[in-house]
Amino acid sequence: MITKKNNANDFEMKATTFHGLEDVLVNELLKLGAKNIEPFKRGVAFTGDKGFLYKANLCLRTALKVLVPLFSFHAEDEHELYENLKKYEWEKLLGTEDTIAINATVNSEVFNHSLYISQKTKDAICDRFVEKFSVRPDVNLDNPTIRIYIHIFKNYVSVNLDSSGDSLFKRGYRVDIDTAPMKEVLAAGMVLLSNWQPHLPLIDGMCGSGTLGIEAAMFANNIPPGVFREEFGFMKWRDFDKELWDTIYDSCINRIKDDMPNIISSDIDIVPLEMAKRNGAVAKVDDVIHYQHISFFDLMPTKPHGTILLNPPYDERIKMEDTNAFYKQIGDKLKKDFGGWTAWIITSNMEAMKSIGLHPSKKMTLFNASLECKLLKFEMYSGSKKASKQEKLPNTNTN
Repeated sequence: MITKKNNANDFEMKATTFHGLEDVLVNELLKLGAKNIEPFKRGVAFTGDKGFLYKANLCLRTALKVLVPLFSFHAEDEHELYENLKKYEWEKLLGTEDTIAINATVNSEVFNHSLYISQKTKDAICDRFVEKFSVRPDVNLDNPTIRIYIHIFKNYVSVNLDSSGDSLFKRGYRVDIDTAPMKEVLAAGMVLLSNWQPHLPLIDGMCGSGTLGIEAAMFANNIPPGVFREEFGFMKWRDFDKELWDTIYDSCINRIKDDMPNIISSDIDIVPLEMAKRNGAVAKVDDVIHYQHISFFDLMPTKPHGTILLNPPYDERIKMEDTNAFYKQIGDKLKKDFGGWTAWIITSNMEAMKSIGLHPSKKMTLFNASLECKLLKFEMYSGSKKASKQEKLPNTNTN
């Protein structure tokens, strides 16, 4: 745990993410200035003030939600659950004219149905309002004033406010999507995990609707991922400080750079490539990305070093005639033409991945939507691996 001196206005927050991106999210929070950072499964807890809550929602690339814990308790049955939820002073957060939405995640033998938990939470809140004000707040699943997130593990119940509203992967730039689109948060995670340095070229050789290239371009130019969103959940809260939000927003906008990194997004299919171009234009990075209607197997490097990010078909949602032969072709291309480069490939088809004929230097588990995937790193050497290592050794010849 990383601890700094607490500010009197600091409070606890939790950012959720996909499995495998926790450490990336920790690094993002460190750079933003979060305090008391502590990772947990599929998320990171931290502290900060109201301004940091706004900044986290605007700037975190690998977060799905930013939650504010309200209270927690143990419950052994539905009656105890209901009573603990009902006694909380919800009127401090809600007015009778406000609307609510409740999402629940349950991992428990005592409570085993998330929709039922959402219903009981709604009943507890509404019953409290009826007793106090003779009126109950309405439910609005699409655009509520307050979104409440309930998490139950065994008999431990955690109640949180969802400050994000729509999931943070909904950047607002993706107007067109391909058959099997990659979530923006996962794409940003791949870019950050690759440790790509923007002074080196980057190739997204099977770009689909272009998410990897767009996230790389936004990272390279320090464009906040939430800059295109019209609203966040916290903007409807009673204590929303618009002047503070405007200050945070303007400060982040002023840090945007106008660099021109060498990013190539290519696809053999013109239809998704045109989608990628439109998405890049909405994200205002179409001047940074070089879109090419070309097969990855026909691409040639123009620099001795660079990074390749590939999201090839898995044969799960996009069917292929011979997946194994396709993956072998990827390996052959990397070995033949991309010596000196680093390639990162994400796939759920580990059987086909064996055909690539390369040994990964790193392997990690990630999720692309509901598909469990492996992200594999391949370091391509110029000439033989042995010769490449020998070139890096110091010259000890004293003759």
